[in-house]
Amino acid sequence: MHKRVFLKAVRMLLVAVLGLSIGGAAKADAKEASSADFSFVQLSDIHWGFGDPAVNPDAGGILQKTIEVINRLNPQPDFVVCTGDLTHTTSDSVERKRRLTELRDIMGKLKVKDVRFLPGEHDAALDSGAIYREVLGEAHYTFDHKGVHFIVLDNTSNPGSSIGDAQLQWLADDLKKLGKAAPIVVFTHRPLFDLYPDWDWATRDGARALDLLAPFKHVTVFYGHIHQVNDRTAGQTALHAARGLMYPLPAPGSVPKKAPVPWDTAAPYRGLGFRKVDVKNQGKILTLTEFAATEPVPVVTITARKFEFSPSRITLKKGVPVILELTTFDVLHGFNCPGLGIRADINPGVISRVRVTPQKPGVYAFHCDNFCGEGHGGMVGSITVTN
Repeated sequence: MHKRVFLKAVRMLLVAVLGLSIGGAAKADAKEASSADFSFVQLSDIHWGFGDPAVNPDAGGILQKTIEVINRLNPQPDFVVCTGDLTHTTSDSVERKRRLTELRDIMGKLKVKDVRFLPGEHDAALDSGAIYREVLGEAHYTFDHKGVHFIVLDNTSNPGSSIGDAQLQWLADDLKKLGKAAPIVVFTHRPLFDLYPDWDWATRDGARALDLLAPFKHVTVFYGHIHQVNDRTAGQTALHAARGLMYPLPAPGSVPKKAPVPWDTAAPYRGLGFRKVDVKNQGKILTLTEFAATEPVPVVTITARKFEFSPSRITLKKGVPVILELTTFDVLHGFNCPGLGIRADINPGVISRVRVTPQKPGVYAFHCDNFCGEGHGGMVGSITVTN
């Protein structure tokens, strides 16, 4: 009896001091982690006030349609964040204030009442963010939610596409309060790295911000500005761009001059939408799900690791489009499903997305086609397509 009490005391001490999960403690830890899981929605580049029907004939209605889609999400996200260019640029300060106020009121139709904003250059560049702050509050700030530290950076109010010395010092002071294993999510408008400076797709002092974030193990940056999905890594930091809501932009450097992609009557709303981010494992695992602006597209997340896919058995429906999100946390893998015409590399820390609409029922095998070690040959799975 004394021996059992002694061993129990030792186990409790190990859990308390070392964070170990043994037996019943593991169940308690799992329950705690599960209760901390949550999701949020990133909505970017709304450009409220835009009015070119050749680019978007539904400029006045697309935001309401998107709100209706978000309101149908189940479960509902914990909060919504709008990562800049909330309104379309105007030199009329009265009109700018009207657009920002109207946008704020329209966002009030969301079921989720925790809605957070940050400015884009269309909102703040002409007056250093004065009207933005009057209508929507501070342009850079922090908040904490269920164990995750969120940092909102403003890289649009300062002239010259920069964050500025004062805000960088504020960031450094904030990070000093955190442990190196703390989960951190950063929201900003422009990319913090030189994606394509010729198109103003950069932040002049963004490298200084990334240097401040570099020592931390779990950092994810979400930004907008480029109106398309783009996934990069900088050291341990993952950076993800979001699609815009009003119009898509061409891939960086793909055309001589940056301009909105014209409306495609054969595929309306193509390239427009928002994303939901599921935060799990106490804020250290994030799953990104992209949605169209008008109707949600189902997403299947597949994780590759030595030497298996999880899940390895997937069921899809004939004629129903889905997005396969392919991720890995160890080494380079491949995803090859010849029967459905799917082929993608899966790079560590990068989410690869493949859209597929299966047209014929059947069972389609897939496998890893990038050699990843001695167990590579057994890294297989299948997709079953049903009527």
